[in-house]
Amino acid sequence: MDERGILTIMTNKPYRKNVGMVVFNSLGKVIVGERIQFPGSWQFPQGGIDEEEDYLEAAKRELYEELGIKKATYVTEYPDWIPYDFPNSLGLNSHLQKFRGQLQRWILFFWDGGLDDCDLVHHEQEFLTIQHMEIEDIIQAVVDFKRPVYEKFVPIFKAAIQNYIAQNIKTK
Repeated sequence: MDERGILTIMTNKPYRKNVGMVVFNSLGKVIVGERIQFPGSWQFPQGGIDEEEDYLEAAKRELYEELGIKKATYVTEYPDWIPYDFPNSLGLNSHLQKFRGQLQRWILFFWDGGLDDCDLVHHEQEFLTIQHMEIEDIIQAVVDFKRPVYEKFVPIFKAAIQNYIAQNIKTK
């Protein structure tokens, strides 16, 4: 089969439904993780939506599975699903090879716990480590193929974080 035939097969693959979670604290800092597969790159937690699962329930489940966070407060979400394609160079897990890429819904949560309160290993570990970061800095820190996705929701979430803090967090 020629290269065009292979490309046609790849583009006919479906997108995997996925949810991404941005978690911020009362200082407006977001939690980002250094993904095991991409050392040196940082990203927000994300994960697949199970069959028949509501995407908000998936977000809560994935937040617990990846960070051990159980009681985050829903703030808002990006209004649209955002697709991205997997690059050809990406060594995919066998369960992802049948997909062209992911179709993501992004959710913003408030949680004022500390990084020490997170548990990265109670489920399947996906992050080497986590840290707090300014939300606008994540665009340059994420792997290249996810950057266009982050460029869409980060400015909207930055404003939502500022509004939430102004309305809900008492300053001393």
